[in-house]
Amino acid sequence: MNQRMDDSASHRLLTLTEEQLSRIVLDIHDGPVQYLFTALSLITQLQQEIDHEATRATLVPRLARIATLLESSLYEIKFCIGTFRPPEFHRRTLESVLQGLVIQHEEWTGSTVELSMEPLPSDVSLAVKIALYRILQEALSNAYKHAGVETHHVRLWSDGTNICMEVTDNGTGFTPPEMDDKTSTGTAEHLGIRGMRDRISLLGGKFELQSQPGEGTRVTVRVPAHV
Repeated sequence: MNQRMDDSASHRLLTLTEEQLSRIVLDIHDGPVQYLFTALSLITQLQQEIDHEATRATLVPRLARIATLLESSLYEIKFCIGTFRPPEFHRRTLESVLQGLVIQHEEWTGSTVELSMEPLPSDVSLAVKIALYRILQEALSNAYKHAGVETHHVRLWSDGTNICMEVTDNGTGFTPPEMDDKTSTGTAEHLGIRGMRDRISLLGGKFELQSQPGEGTRVTVRVPAHV
């Protein structure tokens, strides 16, 4: 029974990877590519108007619009690149890897992450480092996009056997989807949630999501430190 559950989780994770790659391609096309195309069109218009002695009053607002579009494009492209850039998991401690992710998230989004870490084992396995990094990355991204708040809270600790991580916000909250073992990958907006759960399932850990409209969101994971 456990083997079948593990195989099912592995299959879903592979399917999620393909679906997430397709989603990223669509996000790049619908987001930064469209911003850059619009910015280029505005620049072309401005060049034509400058040739006809356009006034400063009409140029300044459009230049500001171009700057906004380019800044938005830069952020989204950097975020997509950061999703796949390896943070040298082998060489760094779990604390260092997650601290780096938090700093990066704050720099790119302008939001604040209050990070609290109790002493953790020094020999956390590579698989656990990768899983916790990706789960924190997804949880912070979801919170930034959907919670409607500028401050998020992350806490890590060890209970002696497991590494535990909790990501919370006091934002808008939502109704979590039903995701039993018979459920497929689900709708696009829930791919990230299922991916987090399956990563932890593959390592023999536990994943818990608590949220409801108006009450914020809490993601809690527990995973053996030496899988």
